[in-house]
Amino acid sequence: MAPKPKDVNLKNDDEIFRCSSKGCKKGNLHEMLCSKCNKHYCIEHRFHPSCPEIDDETMAMKIEQYEAPRKQFHEANKHLQQKITENIRKALQSSAKVKTATKIHLMRIKQKALGPKSIPDTERLYFAIKKPENMDVKPVKIVTDVNNVELIETLSLDPDLKDTVPIFISSKWSLGRVLDSICDTCNIRNDNNKSGDVKLRLFRQLDGYCISPLKMDVEMSDLIRKEILVEGDKLVVEYISNTVLNSLDENSHIFLLS
Repeated sequence: MAPKPKDVNLKNDDEIFRCSSKGCKKGNLHEMLCSKCNKHYCIEHRFHPSCPEIDDETMAMKIEQYEAPRKQFHEANKHLQQKITENIRKALQSSAKVKTATKIHLMRIKQKALGPKSIPDTERLYFAIKKPENMDVKPVKIVTDVNNVELIETLSLDPDLKDTVPIFISSKWSLGRVLDSICDTCNIRNDNNKSGDVKLRLFRQLDGYCISPLKMDVEMSDLIRKEILVEGDKLVVEYISNTVLNSLDENSHIFLLS
């Protein structure tokens, strides 16, 4: 039979060493004295700024030593993400590797994607969103003749996720609801439901094309099916003039000017 566990009986509170940091209630069974002030501190307050014997230079050195592993990890992870981006970009140039590269790209977005948790996994569509830098109205180009639109042969993914917010939305939502959700998730000011001179619209980062500037009730699944959007693509949210929108007809197209 296994021996019975021994009970640890502390005679009194003096056997627990209380942290000397103000407001800290943590205690330790083993004493850890500060080499400068000879007081006991818990691990969290081991390098405490309140010790009168520790000068600013020593404290800065201790903090730097503590932060060094975190900085090293951040730099290593940044380098790794750059290498992954480079490898995906190269793979997208090879027709034989496009499917694999697309899956890896989507996996990266899904790992950090934000959005309403109530959306079922089967309905989720993932994108990378570039937020507007300010609320200034951005210049656009209006094209009324479809023959003057520079068509691209095929939509391709931009694997660089720098300065973007990975998000997910529902494939069953309308474009208007998607834009509202993106603004909520990314903390973007949205006055589309108010009368005003400025409105938000969604653009493809690839060519600056505005996604359905007039019909905000179009369903996301239709945009994917018609290949106007590709899941995993980088989308740009920007402010444009309401006067421009009022001047459009159903055959007009808008492109964001860089």
